Amino acid sequence: MAREELSVDDLILDLENPRIGRVETQAEALEAIVRLDTGHFRTMMLSISEHGLDPGDSFYIVDEGDGDEWVVVDGNRRLAALKVLHEPAVLNGTGLGETIVKRLVKAAEDFDAASAELISCAKFDSRADANEWILRRHGRGMEGESRIPWGTLEIQRFQNDRTVLDVIDFVERNSTFSDDDWAQIRAEVEAKPSVLSRFLESKKGRDWLGMSTTEKDGQKIPVFNRQAEFVLDVLSTIFQGIHDKEIDTRSHNKASEIETYFDALPKRLHPSGKPSKNSAAFRDVKINDGKKRPRLSKSSDSKGKGTGKKKTTRTKGPRATLAPSKHGFVQPETAKGQALVREASRLRLAQTPLSAAFVLRAFLQHTVEKYMTDEGLPMWEANKKGNNVQLNLAQKAERVIQHLVANKRATGTDLRGVKRTLTGKTDPASIQALNDYHHDKYDVPAADVLRNAWDTAEPLFVAVYGAP
Repeated sequence: MAREELSVDDLILDLENPRIGRVETQAEALEAIVRLDTGHFRTMMLSISEHGLDPGDSFYIVDEGDGDEWVVVDGNRRLAALKVLHEPAVLNGTGLGETIVKRLVKAAEDFDAASAELISCAKFDSRADANEWILRRHGRGMEGESRIPWGTLEIQRFQNDRTVLDVIDFVERNSTFSDDDWAQIRAEVEAKPSVLSRFLESKKGRDWLGMSTTEKDGQKIPVFNRQAEFVLDVLSTIFQGIHDKEIDTRSHNKASEIETYFDALPKRLHPSGKPSKNSAAFRDVKINDGKKRPRLSKSSDSKGKGTGKKKTTRTKGPRATLAPSKHGFVQPETAKGQALVREASRLRLAQTPLSAAFVLRAFLQHTVEKYMTDEGLPMWEANKKGNNVQLNLAQKAERVIQHLVANKRATGTDLRGVKRTLTGKTDPASIQALNDYHHDKYDVPAADVLRNAWDTAEPLFVAVYGAP
């Protein structure tokens, strides 16, 4: 591998880019990249125009016999954005709509071509050599050797946004949960922080808790103006609901569903009286009302009142297997379906991630095709040339979801997450990704991706097989 600085004209898009699949021309590659998300593409153009390229992120390039031009095997979105910035006319050779083209051309108006004249590139002898490092950039699994994407809480820490973090610490410090219970509750809340965020960011939640945010020392700090004990009790109830899986992004996705949750709380958990004129920061509040607060009593300002040895607890981690031992759906009638469910509950993700991926895909296919057969749904349809072709699994899953909702066997809300995840093209838990794990010689799924994929698909299993 060697380092080199090249111009935009020296570089061409990869016609075998994993993001878009195989295409035949540069124009098709450019169009496919833009269509991945036109809004994101425009934002990238504007970012490069204003800030330039990431100085720590080189393009990976190989020479595949195309003269003086180098194929970019990693960095195609950035290269596509640069090509449009340098010469917006390249969009004319694509099939992009007039509105999209106009927006992208406008985004390129203020670009200074001299600011990105040369591009840092890492030159590899072959695509195979580059793939070894592309895998470390974008691959999943690999026991920490590849890059590990930041989760919601890591991003908030980096951006100095304490909205969720301070609320979690407030409940930890002041709640009356035992150490053992709290360890499990906190693990559940932090595993899916977006669930708590929905409640805290909803209009109903903000009004109910008297919650808002303020800027202090460069940090986004959550504050509240209702009685601290009341806020703690409401939050403790929400935390317990997340732990017990009574609250998740499927059951409480819409604002109306969150509003209904608050309205259904016991009367003692309804706000009364007017909010205080003064707000208190969650991070500063310590409640001392005579109740046993195990973590508060051990804090540095407890004046030595804590007694005994410090109790250590072990946080309950995520389950080790693809599927839980108990399921929310009736066992399939077929012997193969029962065997797949049984194996899914036994396969340990850390040791057998590929086997787990294959079993998950097999059970999805078994479930979808069983439903289509039972309901007489066609598995073949005519293509543009008039030839009958078999639907792929993602298309079949979409047909099944539509039929379940249309026949009121499930609600659109119940299956929204299933549809978004399984039939998407970029989600690591999608059917497309499960196919890639089978065919791609480098791609290995991460344990949490497979575990979340099973959990996301469970509403579909319930709709097809029925609840126990």
